Amino acid sequence: MESIAVGKCIHLLSRIEDKALDRFWQDTSAGKYPIIDLEGNMGYSLSDQDGLLFVRNDFTASTYEDCEFVFGNLFLPDTVQELLSRDKVLILMVYRKTTRNLLLSELEADARYMLDLPHGLYSFFVLVLDAGAKDLLDSRIYAVGLPCKENLNRPELEKFYLEHPADIREFVDSAPIDIKRGGPFYLNLIMIDAEKIPDCPMLFSEFLQEDEPSPPL
Repeated sequence: MESIAVGKCIHLLSRIEDKALDRFWQDTSAGKYPIIDLEGNMGYSLSDQDGLLFVRNDFTASTYEDCEFVFGNLFLPDTVQELLSRDKVLILMVYRKTTRNLLLSELEADARYMLDLPHGLYSFFVLVLDAGAKDLLDSRIYAVGLPCKENLNRPELEKFYLEHPADIREFVDSAPIDIKRGGPFYLNLIMIDAEKIPDCPMLFSEFLQEDEPSPPL
């Protein structure tokens, strides 16, 4: 189920103008922390003195929509930390169900991030990709970050994960997240080695060769 949802978002990338997507990927590889939406609008994340990365969303939200802050962090088990190096990048994907819009942003592995999102149902993913790929759609997928059922930054839960790395259903909550009045919201994403996810393609091109998943009835 999780790989299908990620695949849907990857299929949406083909709707972004090639020139805009190329610029986003070049700036990502250069560590400039760019942001892009399906319309090809681009911006750049801002970082405060405490290292909090603010993922701007001001080119996608209407001035008439109520928004809420979403604070996020990544849970990186040792098995995934070993995959991270200077030639890897982390891309956050935020899919808004009602508008079918997609927001992409570069993240730092060890930094918290914040978004300002209009009310609605959202899916969140993070991908660890090969920064040396010629373009985004040619990248290799090394790990996938999926929403957790609870905060995993506790030693006993990390120990259980390391002992049962394939049993991801114990940790992942695949349901869309309802961002509504009453925020802020806190999002924990668990990073999972892509090889540990059943039927998860390792390349963007493999996702794109598959039929795009149909929306649920």
